[in-house]
Amino acid sequence: MPLIPENFNNSRPVRTINDASFRGLSKFIKNIEKHFFSEITVKENSSNDEKLSLILELKCNMTLSEMILHYDKGSWGTFSQSKYSLSKEIKLLERENNIQIDVDEFSLALKDTAVIIDKIYNQSISDQLDKIFNELGKHFTQYTKGQIEVPYEIFVAVFEEDLLPNEITLSHAKKTQNYLSFWALYFESENDAVIYDVISSKIIYNEDLFMLNH
Repeated sequence: MPLIPENFNNSRPVRTINDASFRGLSKFIKNIEKHFFSEITVKENSSNDEKLSLILELKCNMTLSEMILHYDKGSWGTFSQSKYSLSKEIKLLERENNIQIDVDEFSLALKDTAVIIDKIYNQSISDQLDKIFNELGKHFTQYTKGQIEVPYEIFVAVFEEDLLPNEITLSHAKKTQNYLSFWALYFESENDAVIYDVISSKIIYNEDLFMLNH
């Protein structure tokens, strides 16, 4: 099985999505819009009586480099510079609605790219969102090819052993609850998506993956 992100998109679960409706929704949206300078859409992903799963779609009128600059200054996201955190917002909603609430997907549409983060364990997105944004800034030069080309989509993916062909072994490729190992990048200049190795700070192209066999 070739390691190309088309397979990741095809393997993502089919979702039954509805517009969200629960107590505290308006305040939740206002708080997120305030801290992320974004228009936000909140949707429910197959909710039931025991758990509410959310999809958060943010639209921000900044480029990726502008977002990173404001994040570094503490004027966007404001995780460490204020009492705000997505985790706290979710906990407030849980208390108000008396139900378990989690985020299944967090997508951020910027002027030049989209960042898509899928849930990998309970509360994984709210727990690690700050770390993900920090790594996006830290690795900006590497995954934009020396600031030459910004990918039009960044899929913050988790690569596990069972996603790799049996004959291919990547360093650090193991079953881990970690967003910061490998990402999928989509470039206008590339026919196929490529893999960004966060740990090694380098882009891995498809031919490089198959060369690992030799």
